[in-house]
Amino acid sequence: MDRQAVKDLVYGGLSEISRNSKYYYASGVGSSYNHLTDDGRVAVGEFIEEMIRILHKTEQELLDKRAKEMVIAGLKTS
Repeated sequence: MDRQAVKDLVYGGLSEISRNSKYYYASGVGSSYNHLTDDGRVAVGEFIEEMIRILHKTEQELLDKRAKEMVIAGLKTS
């Protein structure tokens, strides 16, 4: 997975939460009255924790890939 995919997951997940009335109250009066419900707060917390896990895994995979590329490049020049 790449960084853009993680960004898309975060955007998509939060967008879905905001469209679900179980998790987010959207007022017809104005956006200043919009808010997460209690279930929404729990869902967002769990969602963010999972996204952080995915982010860390993605960053580790990118680091491993760069390290391997550096080793291979070093072997080619030797």
